[in-house]
Amino acid sequence: MNWEELTAPEFSKAVTECGGVCILPIGVIEKHGNHLPLGMDAINAHEVAEQAAEQEPVMVFPFYYFGQNTHAKCEPGAIAIRFELLLPLLESVCDEIARNGFHKIIFYNCHGGNLNLLNYFCEKMLDCEKPYMVYLYSTCHARARDKSIFDAEVDGHGGEFETSIMMAERPELVKGQPADYGMPLKREESFRKTGAVTPTWWYADHPGMLCADRTICSTEKGEQFLSQQMEGLIELIRLVKQDNTPLELYREFMNRCTRRN
Repeated sequence: MNWEELTAPEFSKAVTECGGVCILPIGVIEKHGNHLPLGMDAINAHEVAEQAAEQEPVMVFPFYYFGQNTHAKCEPGAIAIRFELLLPLLESVCDEIARNGFHKIIFYNCHGGNLNLLNYFCEKMLDCEKPYMVYLYSTCHARARDKSIFDAEVDGHGGEFETSIMMAERPELVKGQPADYGMPLKREESFRKTGAVTPTWWYADHPGMLCADRTICSTEKGEQFLSQQMEGLIELIRLVKQDNTPLELYREFMNRCTRRN
């Protein structure tokens, strides 16, 4: 059920029906080659969350575009929120979700650039006691479930996975197949070999915001990928509802920290 579509009386009832669990679908607004919509990540995250909620009752938060996206701001249409605003904004949103009755919040992330930010947010939970638990789940976790269904050798952004998914979800938004500029340029290859990371690591390889070979994408593949995404998310939702171990351990940890002080 979608948060923003409910009336106030419906919402109060839904909190109980959802078992106090809310999904926060997270993406960004950025270029995905020249053939996919800027909102690819957020559209996919929200669509998968909605479909999962039809099979396992859970509240789906409205579209959330405010992730880490500085690497994309050299391209048209990108929205790149300042770093110092990202964590306070996300924390405030989670606080509001909890104030409305949800004590378990699943971050369903469909943007690779958010992983470090969201991992850091999860760690930050140990620095301030909250009445809720967060769980981070990303499309990269879904991809790992069955790699045999993928054909592409290079597919990190705007390629086989995302293009096929959008062909299945919103075909009217797809303007063809991935272009021929998606292979890494290897302009910082000597640094990659050492394991070093630079601020321009992504731009060095993919200045056009496309990381993909020219593997043919299709609706049929997209349906397979979507099924894999949903299976993983539904499995997690059910586990979050049934198993309180993370929340109990969080409270135990905070109690021990308080006693030591």
